Amino acid sequence: MEESLLSIIVALDAKSQYDALKIVEQLDPTLCRVKVGKELFTHEGPSVVKKLQEENFEVFLDLKFHDIPNTTAQA
Repeated sequence: MEESLLSIIVALDAKSQYDALKIVEQLDPTLCRVKVGKELFTHEGPSVVKKLQEENFEVFLDLKFHDIPNTTAQA
């Protein structure tokens, strides 16, 4: 696959692994990567990343904690 085709990153702005997996059911891992933010990662831990990798997705972890206050408070 051409690198340029994987430049789409879908943000999984979900609070649970269940919700995140419902989103990725609609995606093709050969056409995009997924982003796991601190809220989802804090709620679910590394198991959500493992599950996404098992579904053949490349995962971008966005775990910055010096973010806007609203985002930080939800994590």
